[in-house]
Amino acid sequence: MHGKQSIGAMINNKKMDDKKPYISVIMAARNDNYQGDALIRLQMVITSLICQAKKYNLRAELIMIDWNPPPEKPLLKDVLCLPADLGPLVIRFIVVPPAIHKIYRSSKKMNVIFLAAMNVGIRRAKGEFLWPTNCDLLFSDELIQFLASEKMQKDCFYRVFRHSVNENILELKDGSPEQWINYCKKNIVFIHPKSTVPLPGLEKYPVLQTATGGDFIVFSREKWLEMNGYVQLNNLGGFTDWMLCYICYLAGLKEEVLPGTMRVYHIDHARHTKQRVEFSKGVINTLRYKIFPKMDDKNKIKISIRAINNFKNKVSDFFYNIFYSLFGKLIRKYGPPGTWDRNLRYLYWEFYKILLDMLEGKRPYAYNDENWGMPKENFEEFIIYSKK
Repeated sequence: MHGKQSIGAMINNKKMDDKKPYISVIMAARNDNYQGDALIRLQMVITSLICQAKKYNLRAELIMIDWNPPPEKPLLKDVLCLPADLGPLVIRFIVVPPAIHKIYRSSKKMNVIFLAAMNVGIRRAKGEFLWPTNCDLLFSDELIQFLASEKMQKDCFYRVFRHSVNENILELKDGSPEQWINYCKKNIVFIHPKSTVPLPGLEKYPVLQTATGGDFIVFSREKWLEMNGYVQLNNLGGFTDWMLCYICYLAGLKEEVLPGTMRVYHIDHARHTKQRVEFSKGVINTLRYKIFPKMDDKNKIKISIRAINNFKNKVSDFFYNIFYSLFGKLIRKYGPPGTWDRNLRYLYWEFYKILLDMLEGKRPYAYNDENWGMPKENFEEFIIYSKK
């Protein structure tokens, strides 16, 4: 698809300091066959970002955390194809070895501890603004153009709604970034909804966009360091995005939701796409053809469903809170390694309680200790840039 660049185009950190990037984009991955097409997705993402950075003169560094690389396979830097001309983009590959991965209790169940990987990148990033994100996303031209304009304010945190697109885009892997972005515009299968009501128990706090996905939460490097990065409570990382939104609020940042044309396009997975589309069609058709025609006021069904759902959540949370309060520590201590950190129900409960304590001033919003991001580890790093 593209010519592979020699890793000889490397510079040291001292020379990097002479050219500070405006934004650091941070991703984590490894050279494996996750869900069958991980490297194809990653290659498309990087190729597209390089082209857009050159097109709009985006002063950025892409930090790729090569976490727990399989010993029998090449590193990511050796399998990804990069053009000789990266434009203003600098790519930094930081290798976190298997020995580090093994210290996490879910290491046998999960190949990448994503929050730990993100914090490694955040701690070493050089940009004025930091953007930790996923490696299966494409970005609209309007979003990259906005970032390149360098108009973000340091008293704000920025959010963008995730748009999931049909994974058939992978069939265009030998095409151009322009083709990929055009495909994304026309093949959206799901848009994360706008938050209009507060989370249960947070009625006295502002309604933040906690349902947009965690792919785009961008704010200044200073604030990331002040917050001690992502909260590393569990290894799965679920629910950290909405928790981070409220931590930003506590840190004095104002939420700014970028306009609809500024998008992150998530390359969906087939099983999720089919299930979600079929389920949505079923719900919509049931409401449209069976329930709404029989009601004088369509708002009645919405109000009723919301009331039932709120009641169910309150009852469910009540019993889960009692159970985990009584037995949580024992289960976590003696339960099979990995299963605890993959228990989404507990993960939500645990994060929620800590968030409430933060909002009520019972604990600081900087959750991690001073060793977050492993600053004392001298990880192997490879820096690639365009020679000028």
